[in-house]
Amino acid sequence: MRGKFVQIAVLCLVLALLTGLAGEPAQAAAPAAQGQGELIRVGLHYGTGAMEGLNLENSVGSGYRFGYYDSGSQFVALGSTPQKAISVVETMNVYYGAYDGYTSYHTAPISSVVVGEYHLQLPGSYATFADAQAAASYYGGFPACIGGVFYARVGSYTTRDGALAGQASLAAQGVAAELCGTSAYGVSVVVTGTSTILFQYDDLGQGTGLGVLPGAAETGEKCVTLSKGFRYYGGFRFERIKGGALTVVNILGMEDYLKGVVSIEMSDSWPMEALKAQAVAARSYAVALRNTHSAHHFDLCYDTHCQAYFGLNLAGANCDAAVDQTAGQVALWEGQAACTYYHASNGGASESISVVWGSNQAKYPYLVGVADPYETYDSSWTRSFTGAVLASKLQARGYGVSGTITAIEVTALTEAGNPRLVTFTDSAGKRFPVSTSELVGKLLFLPSYRYGFDSAAVAPQPAPSSGGLSINGTTVDGAAGLYAIDGNGNLSPVGGDAYIITESGVSQLSQAGSGGGTGGGGGLSATTGSNGTFTFVGRGSGHNIGMSQRGAQAMAQQGYTYVEILQFYYTGITVGYT
Repeated sequence: MRGKFVQIAVLCLVLALLTGLAGEPAQAAAPAAQGQGELIRVGLHYGTGAMEGLNLENSVGSGYRFGYYDSGSQFVALGSTPQKAISVVETMNVYYGAYDGYTSYHTAPISSVVVGEYHLQLPGSYATFADAQAAASYYGGFPACIGGVFYARVGSYTTRDGALAGQASLAAQGVAAELCGTSAYGVSVVVTGTSTILFQYDDLGQGTGLGVLPGAAETGEKCVTLSKGFRYYGGFRFERIKGGALTVVNILGMEDYLKGVVSIEMSDSWPMEALKAQAVAARSYAVALRNTHSAHHFDLCYDTHCQAYFGLNLAGANCDAAVDQTAGQVALWEGQAACTYYHASNGGASESISVVWGSNQAKYPYLVGVADPYETYDSSWTRSFTGAVLASKLQARGYGVSGTITAIEVTALTEAGNPRLVTFTDSAGKRFPVSTSELVGKLLFLPSYRYGFDSAAVAPQPAPSSGGLSINGTTVDGAAGLYAIDGNGNLSPVGGDAYIITESGVSQLSQAGSGGGTGGGGGLSATTGSNGTFTFVGRGSGHNIGMSQRGAQAMAQQGYTYVEILQFYYTGITVGYT
């Protein structure tokens, strides 16, 4: 309970701190996420989305184990219940019912089914969950683990007066129970839809939180839990960080997690090599960027802020197979997992991370823009703005625009051929250069970094032809990987400005191959608008960094392997194991 702490509870908590954990003897940590190897912690509800109560239900399996996760995210069991439908709630007055679109337990007084925050504690402490449960059950109570010490508790009262009345009733039976509560970190497990408490856990702010793992430990069955319409493998940790609402984390094996990611990022019907490329990219991302949410005590969140993850809801046989067939493999740069960002469609050219997010390019040498001759998906889009609206948006960003915008011009391109700098001219003739990262990400929120003012500026690259330059019978794409030997036997790399003689005459090497050109397919463009309206024309969807998912699909359809796909979009990486 927040702000209210009953007198005797203080003594209980002090005793707990002095005594330490008295768990079940020789209780071993459970196998890593039911045998799934490397673990990952995925935040499901946290921050403003933290829960007052959350329902769990066995979809596959029977019952739940209660405990905590140690520093290595290994589950340590304390006790269990055969109940298949349970709810974890804040230890305060919570009411069961529908509120804000979700039927569970809420602090709003919405029904007569309530779990109270006051309890009565029987004398003494116990060595194990089972001992405390046996003592409590005689009085219709429940076991509690407070600061690592087991107690037997009775009752669930919403008021102190109600608890005192219950205390008097027990005293009449010769039982000297003490009025007791929990700290602001207390968590209770109840039978869903009732006021029946199964277990109470309070880590006193030490950060372990309550661990809940489905299924019986002795069977080793791979269980599935249903929560808020989503199905999950693995277990869950409930923690009241800084005494707030419940932060809920799904702790499971890396490969099981990836099966929930790949199935969202790509269709199960896509070519297997594209799905495998996605599996490796998602695994690399998870390894490289784990602890992104360390402030909330987990690795990655479920949302696109990290990687979209909806449990097993969209799982498919092909996506699962792609994860299994690449198990443990990551994209490597200098022996470490690369930050393999990916996006839906690049529209003809990906982009360097320094251009999009202003990152230090030297830290991400593999995240450089590349012209993409493979992606043929129609990802075209248009966005129109009046000159007045553009002026207002620029003024809001601190630009001293006068009147309205009368002209827009792409005044510089990136090496990949996308706009780097866009210059706006106002009615006073003043020019205002704006970087493409500001324009796309903060000013106009365009769908991608591949845009201009007419369709020619963002024309897609042609698909690679079957012909091109051949050396010893092998077709090569441009100058990449080629070396020239001089009269003294010295080798030097062939640059993109080299020329060759073909049957059609002299041609630049980068244009003579089967699609390895360095241009972005576009160019500088400008517009004075039409009737005061300016229309941006673009292709692609997403931040344009790293792998294009539609490009990966197209490359797989053309026979490229997942390794070749990854090495095309992530310059200089290898694929292997860390």
